[in-house]
Amino acid sequence: MNKNATRWKRILAVRAIQRQMAEIQLNKCAAEVANLTELGHRIGAIRSAAQPVSGGHNGAALRSVCELTARLDNAQQALANPKRLAIETRDRQQRAVVLAKQSEMIVDKLADAITAKDAKLSENRRSGTAIFRKQNSGGANL
Repeated sequence: MNKNATRWKRILAVRAIQRQMAEIQLNKCAAEVANLTELGHRIGAIRSAAQPVSGGHNGAALRSVCELTARLDNAQQALANPKRLAIETRDRQQRAVVLAKQSEMIVDKLADAITAKDAKLSENRRSGTAIFRKQNSGGANL
């Protein structure tokens, strides 16, 4: 393997590592979005369950249910901005993964082309240094 091929192989390894790092970051971002979404669903479920049941209630019980639902509504609203930011970060990271994959494919194609070109040049050099003998045009070979 010549110097060019080893160089391109190293570059390809670096691009592969960059792609893997981008995919790891994407997985972290996706987990964060899933976590925030699940948290929103749990808050919504708790709020739905915190409705007064039919029957007689005193004012303190109704006030505590109303306070709980108000706090849950505030928590749901406070969760909206971090969730939006997490989704934007995940989308940005998805684009970074695509770019890293494209970069890796480009380097792979360039490495293949350089290797093929080097092999052809090497073959041309070998055939250029070969000794060619003239064929006798007239008769028997001695």
